[in-house]
Amino acid sequence: MCSKYRQKISHYLKLYLILETDMLKIPLEEFIPQVVSGGVTAIQLRDKKLTAKQRYENGLKIKEFIKDKDIMITVNDRLDLALALEIDAIHVGVKDIPPYVIKELYPDILVGYSCNNFEDLEVAEKSKVSYIGVGPAFLTSTKDDLRPLIGPDGIKEIISKTDIPSVAIGGINLQNCHQLVDTGVKGVAVSSEICRSPNPYETAKKFREFFP
Repeated sequence: MCSKYRQKISHYLKLYLILETDMLKIPLEEFIPQVVSGGVTAIQLRDKKLTAKQRYENGLKIKEFIKDKDIMITVNDRLDLALALEIDAIHVGVKDIPPYVIKELYPDILVGYSCNNFEDLEVAEKSKVSYIGVGPAFLTSTKDDLRPLIGPDGIKEIISKTDIPSVAIGGINLQNCHQLVDTGVKGVAVSSEICRSPNPYETAKKFREFFP
């Protein structure tokens, strides 16, 4: 991975929003402009409770909202959805299509991979993924199938063994985010703390103070 490309990916990881629209306190068309203005640098379309059609329709709206912005948009798990939306980025985990398969089929697609241990990191390295999401950093209720908690120290240990740009993930809020600043991550992936905020602009802005 060339240094210029790595720098670009690292920028996108500063504040990586994992979008769950059922958590939103305000309409999507108000929420997205607010978080972008607040400093969100990437948006992952997760929304696992929605149908594929609903996720597709939301994806079209979000693409329109950010079309003139330098924001990375990626899809969680669903390669078909990423292709339908013409989004050249996807994030997968250990239970999904292996990242090396995606890279073989679509060499130009940006692939993120979830890492919880050194075995996961080995897969990421061999697959030449674009970035890794490392965690969980803290306990979280957002995921039902939570992998073993590794905390800030575990995240730091994994990151020390790779030069793949990384983002911390799992239970991150404004109260504990400071614990991740010195781990080596490029930024944080946040879901409920921003999605459930009555003022997502201010919440996003506060997160960016940790990773300016």
